[in-house]
Amino acid sequence: MKLTERVVVLAEQEAHALGTVRTQPGLRVAQAAGQLWLRGLPATGELALPLRQLPALASYALNAEGQLFPSGSLTPTSRLPDLVWQPIREFVPLEIPVAALPGQLASQHSLQLVPATHAPAGAALLTTLAAWQAYADGAPEIRLQRLRFAVSATNQVLVLGIPLPPIQGQELWLHEGLLLPAGLAFETPLIASLLARKLNPQQDSFLLFAANGEWERIEQHFLQPASRSAVRLTLGNPAHD
Repeated sequence: MKLTERVVVLAEQEAHALGTVRTQPGLRVAQAAGQLWLRGLPATGELALPLRQLPALASYALNAEGQLFPSGSLTPTSRLPDLVWQPIREFVPLEIPVAALPGQLASQHSLQLVPATHAPAGAALLTTLAAWQAYADGAPEIRLQRLRFAVSATNQVLVLGIPLPPIQGQELWLHEGLLLPAGLAFETPLIASLLARKLNPQQDSFLLFAANGEWERIEQHFLQPASRSAVRLTLGNPAHD
């Protein structure tokens, strides 16, 4: 029995989890009956950690005849459905999502950022896709491995990690899951904790604030591990390293 690949099935509502494996090569996705089918995983060997952490409903080995074998079983239980497959990079676009909530809290106390009394270390950088690409093309992989990034539809790039890349952009500092422009803070220190509890109760996102107090939500699963190949895929140019 020759196994050709592994197949994973997820619930459709877990589509966001695929963002964590978007840069894994060769993956394809299809939808059917409220489920997501993910194929292209290597037939043998240990899977990469992001793949092992997917909230799978089922996992199968697939042979050349299209038969599905449940993990650990030598007996097929079904066949791979005839589905419409698409590359995972098309199914899961890489972008910073638009804020799902208003940019200003409906509160009697307006959100105001004022000069900070101390200067915390930068934890993130908002830059352009061109500047990020130029840096990634020449940076050592060991520097890139410490970073994560996401790209917006307007070609802005949010980079998180330490040390930050030495490129032009808006440096941000992190407090309670809030990303604030370097040198600025809320006029009342307790506001950060209150905002974090109200706007990010699941602690699954970053709240990115502009100097004028407007903000947007960046879900953590949109942030991808940085590598030259990941940046090239974002640009639609999957050239080899």
